[in-house]
Amino acid sequence: MTPILALLRVSIRQALPVRRSVMLAILETAPGLIYLFATTNRTADAAFQGAVEIGAGTYFALVLPGVSIVIAAGVLGNERRDLTLSFIALRPIPRVGIAATKLTAAVTAAFALNLVGAVVLGGSHAIRSGNWSFFGALAAGALVATIAYASVYVPLGFMTDRAVLIGVAYLLIFENGIAALLTGLAALSPWRVGISVFADLADGARLILDSSTAPLSLGRALVTTAIYVAVSIGITTRLLRKRDLA
Repeated sequence: MTPILALLRVSIRQALPVRRSVMLAILETAPGLIYLFATTNRTADAAFQGAVEIGAGTYFALVLPGVSIVIAAGVLGNERRDLTLSFIALRPIPRVGIAATKLTAAVTAAFALNLVGAVVLGGSHAIRSGNWSFFGALAAGALVATIAYASVYVPLGFMTDRAVLIGVAYLLIFENGIAALLTGLAALSPWRVGISVFADLADGARLILDSSTAPLSLGRALVTTAIYVAVSIGITTRLLRKRDLA
């Protein structure tokens, strides 16, 4: 096994301790359960609208960001606090390789949990409609949003022990407050980048969502995500080179 694959495997395992993983997985079921209760005895069209609205307002705007921030902030932050980062630096892996591997581990671990939420919400909608296509769009949007959040919070978690607190404040004040009021800033919101992908892949979803919730086209959302990744790896690589790892 190559050093990078070994680092990736260990990093994913460290990011998903059993107790925390179970608690976050339970949290992920909330949007789907809310949907089941809220759409009882509704028509198919009303049930679809409910799935889109609950997906946007609960899954994408609250649950997915919270889980992604917690996982991503600890991938490098815990290594620094536990003084184990110096051991990683001794491996024959360039700093950019460490940065990319840690980002990949954060995305993989966070998406594994966020996929639970997509399965429960998408499955709940399939129970109502008999159609699993909603789940595919939901999972694709969740993956993009998870990548965007990990790109922000992997380097931030390395820089400060308060990354999760900063993330929660940013989510509540900027993403679910200021960006909702100022449409021009909505494209800077990671969960809105993800939900833009969902809106283009789920037939009829964009007709339900307003421009402040899904501000980007599919192409622009993917380009934005790629920029997030490139900037994240660049910043993390620089931090690893400049900071004392001992």
